[in-house]
Amino acid sequence: MNTVRFELYRAFHSRTFVISLLIGSVICALDLITFYIMVGQNGRYLVQAWIGTDYLFAYNQMFYLLLPVLACLPYGGTLYTDIKTGYDKNICVKTSRLNYAFAKSVSVFLSGFVSVCLPLVMNLFIAAGIYSNYKPERLKGISIPLSDIYLFAEIFDKHPAIYCLVYILIDSLFAGAMALTSLSLTVKVRSSFTAVVTPMILFFMFDVLKETKDFGNWTVTEMLNPRQYMHTYWYQMLIVYLVIFTVNVTVITLISKKRDIL
Repeated sequence: MNTVRFELYRAFHSRTFVISLLIGSVICALDLITFYIMVGQNGRYLVQAWIGTDYLFAYNQMFYLLLPVLACLPYGGTLYTDIKTGYDKNICVKTSRLNYAFAKSVSVFLSGFVSVCLPLVMNLFIAAGIYSNYKPERLKGISIPLSDIYLFAEIFDKHPAIYCLVYILIDSLFAGAMALTSLSLTVKVRSSFTAVVTPMILFFMFDVLKETKDFGNWTVTEMLNPRQYMHTYWYQMLIVYLVIFTVNVTVITLISKKRDIL
C-alpha cells in the first residue's frame, strides 16, 4: 500500500482543498480586477499590479492575514477526523504508525504549499499578460517604498518578476510549515475546525513581536509579505522557518510513536 500516494490523492481531491484554492484565487482576482479598473494599464508595471506588491488596496493584507488558514484548510484537520471516525485504524492495519504520520505530513505540507502558491502564481501570470515587467522609478508613479537594505532589494531593482517568484516560493514553503502546525495540534483540539483555525491564532499571538531597530522583524505574517512593511533579515526568516518546521515534525513524530491506534 503506497500510503503517501493515497494521502496525496485524498488531500488534492478534498472539498476543503478546492475551497481554499477558491478563496485565495478570488482574493487575487479581485485585487487584479480592482487595480485594472481603478488604476488602468498605461504607464503601469507588473510589480505594481501583482497582489504581493500592490499597496493600493486591502486585498494584499487580506490574503496574508488569511494565509495560515488557506494553508491549513485543505488537509490540516483530516487527522482529527481520521482519529474521530476510526479511519486511521483501517490504514494502520496495512502500514506502521510512523509511515502513516509521514504520509499525512507530506500531504498536509504539499496541500498547504499548493493552496498558497497557485493563487499567487495565477495572479502574477495574468498580471504579466497585461503589464510590462519593469520597475517604476522610486519617485515616479506608484511603487512600494522598498529600501536598499531590505531583503532581495537588488533583485527587486533589476528583475521585478523574479522578486515576485522568490516571495511566492518563500510564502508557499512557510504555508506548508504552517499547515503542519494543525497536524501537531490535533491531539489537543476538539474539532477539525479548531485544528485549522488555531494555527492562525497562534501566529497572530506571536505577531506582538514588533520590529526593533537592533533586532529586526520577528513578526511571522509580516515577514512573508513582499511589500515588506518591516525590515526582516534573511537569517530571521530562516530561523523562524526552521523552528516552525522542526517543532512540528518533532511533535508529530512523538505523538505518532506514543498514540495507541489499535
